[in-house]
Amino acid sequence: MVNCIVIDDEPFARNLLEEYISKVPYLNLQGSFSSGLKALELLNAQPIDLLFLDIQMPEINGITFLKSLKNKPNVIFTTAYAEFALEGYELNATDYLLKPFDFPRFLKAVEKVTPAQNQVRETTSTAKSPKYLFVKDGSSMIKITLSDIQYIKGVKDYVQIFSINKKVMSLHTLKELSEMLPEDLFSRSHNSYIVGLQHIDSIHRNQINILDTRIPIGATFKKTFMESLKRIGLPR
Repeated sequence: MVNCIVIDDEPFARNLLEEYISKVPYLNLQGSFSSGLKALELLNAQPIDLLFLDIQMPEINGITFLKSLKNKPNVIFTTAYAEFALEGYELNATDYLLKPFDFPRFLKAVEKVTPAQNQVRETTSTAKSPKYLFVKDGSSMIKITLSDIQYIKGVKDYVQIFSINKKVMSLHTLKELSEMLPEDLFSRSHNSYIVGLQHIDSIHRNQINILDTRIPIGATFKKTFMESLKRIGLPR
């Protein structure tokens, strides 16, 4: 679980964030405050993983408040003023949400600090390949065993993940997933496809066959895809 709090002087903004947070099962809202000063007691009393922080507020603005914290949690700034974005990123903010923002944009920001993302990064750094990852599917987090993934198809800002036992649609881009997946198991074959190398049944010219599915090999990705086959010992 990701323990989070909201700090925003506008009631409507707080209510909207609380509603969005309630839709994400791994977010645990610990408190909602109209100013940073009112949130200090909670921040000092228990560990907080994520802070949704407005910038323009009376008493003390969000940037000054964040600088004052000794133990800084992950921070997603929320503000109506784009000119503060640079300073926010200089403080290593996880993301910057420009008001008004919708739920998909909120979710993209949150996914940068989810345990699922962290698990993949930690496992990747300590082993040759992670064994699984979690992806967002509606209001749920779905655990998928990497070796079960046959292929992934990109559809605008979403992806469809086809595994042995299920099909999952997730709010990721193909580029994001390609950076998360281990190169020894997966390769990008086309602008719209990532292929699970061990599930390839055959390749004929510029076409990959996985069971009854035919996946194209795009000219842009052909060289790197063929190198991936060579790396795992498959003939090119």
